[in-house]
Amino acid sequence: MSTMIAAARPHDVDVESWVTATIRPAGSFGRDDVPRLHQMLEGLCGCASLVVLDLEATRLRSARAARVIEEAADGLEQRGGCLLCINVDGDTRARLVLAGHHAVLVDRGAPADPRLGFVGGGAVPAPRGDGWSPTVVG
Repeated sequence: MSTMIAAARPHDVDVESWVTATIRPAGSFGRDDVPRLHQMLEGLCGCASLVVLDLEATRLRSARAARVIEEAADGLEQRGGCLLCINVDGDTRARLVLAGHHAVLVDRGAPADPRLGFVGGGAVPAPRGDGWSPTVVG
């Protein structure tokens, strides 16, 4: 017997009550891993207001993996949320920048940014207000 879990439906983010999800994938993500990455991000971005993707233990080997992250960030941003990639190394940054500009990128070892507060494990930016735009910290 198998149990089916209904996929979360995308929603508009309520700025008064944010739901945050932190993901810490590990290993090397290439073309074969894209479907799993897509499913995970699609589910979380459909129900969370802020998704923090900690890439410290991850290496993106595929432009497709970067596009999946960018697509998730774009969808979440359209609903008023944010996908925040932290601990981004130079190679991963290059892949993500080529994929688009919707994910907020914070470099590995970046100093604190006054708009984000502490940058590191558990860092959460304040909900964005009018005039907010993606920021690259690094």
